[in-house]
Amino acid sequence: MSELKLGSVSPVLCVGVIKPMLDYFVERLGFHVQGSAGQPPTWASLMRDRVEFMLVCGPSFPSPPQDWAAYVFLSKADIDLLHAEFAGRGADLLGPPVDKSYGSREFEVRLPDGRLIAFGG
Repeated sequence: MSELKLGSVSPVLCVGVIKPMLDYFVERLGFHVQGSAGQPPTWASLMRDRVEFMLVCGPSFPSPPQDWAAYVFLSKADIDLLHAEFAGRGADLLGPPVDKSYGSREFEVRLPDGRLIAFGG
């Protein structure tokens, strides 16, 4: 068997207009812009700790579905702290953290285009 190992994954969000989404990730969710291309940008990489989201914009990309875009894992002990941080930043939270029947504690954030990111552990 090979020793090949995958490193990480970066969800790519196709957006109609990139600036509102980019601003939301920075201002409301505490990410920083790692890189971008184009003026105005048609691609951007947003980082927070070891989590990366990429945004792409343009007529050749599909329109976004209105569902979960990603699930971000973190320590169960940090979920309430992150929820409080996002609330203080004015993020569009769907509710408080909830203990799920499958053992996870999680909450959801609505992005400007209606998609959701779940944070849990």
